[in-house]
Amino acid sequence: MNTRTSVLLFCATVAIGASVHCGGDSPSTPQPPTPTTVPSPTPTPPPVGIVLPPGMVCDPTPPPMLGIKAVMWRRHGEGWVLDSHPLVPNVDGYCERAGFGNWQFCATRPEGNPQREACDYLVIGQASDTGRWGPTWTIDGKPCDGKAACVNNPDNQFKAIARGPGLYEACASPLAKVYTGDTPYPGTRCGSVTVP
Repeated sequence: MNTRTSVLLFCATVAIGASVHCGGDSPSTPQPPTPTTVPSPTPTPPPVGIVLPPGMVCDPTPPPMLGIKAVMWRRHGEGWVLDSHPLVPNVDGYCERAGFGNWQFCATRPEGNPQREACDYLVIGQASDTGRWGPTWTIDGKPCDGKAACVNNPDNQFKAIARGPGLYEACASPLAKVYTGDTPYPGTRCGSVTVP
C-alpha cells in the first residue's frame, strides 16, 4: 500500500469516526423528542343570568347539566328527607379536572370540596318558588309549599321533606343550561324520586 492510499484511508476513517462521535446521521444516534402541546379545554361559560353570591368560586366551571339525582336521604318522623344534587357530563375532561377520574358523568365536585356548593349553584340556579339557591320541588306536579304532603327544607333548598307518598320532582331554574349532546344521553332539567 502506498503512502497516498494510506493517507486517504486514514482520513476517511477519521471522518467517519468524527461523524459518528459528533452526532452525525448514524442510525444508532438517538434523536431528541419532538415537543408536543396538549390543547387546554375550552372553559364553559356560566349560564346567562346565574351570578354567584360574592366570594363564591367555581373553577373550572361545570358543563351544562345532565340531570338531577334525587333520593330518599333519611327518615324524618313518618316521612323522609329528600336530597338532590346536579349531575354533569364529562365534557372536555371535566370529571377528571373536578377530581373524579374518567367517568361518563359526575357531580360538580366531590363531597366536601370547598367549591361544591358554588358549582351546584351555577348548574341549578335558584328555585322559582322560594328564590333560594337549589331546585324547585313538587309532589305529583303540585308545589312543595306545605299545603301538600311536601315542604321545602327550611335550611337547604337542595332538600325537601316528604310527608307522604307520591312522585317528588326537583327541577333546575329555567336559566340553567341543559346538556344537548347524546353521550352518555341528552340532559334533562329535573330529577325525581318516588316515595312509597
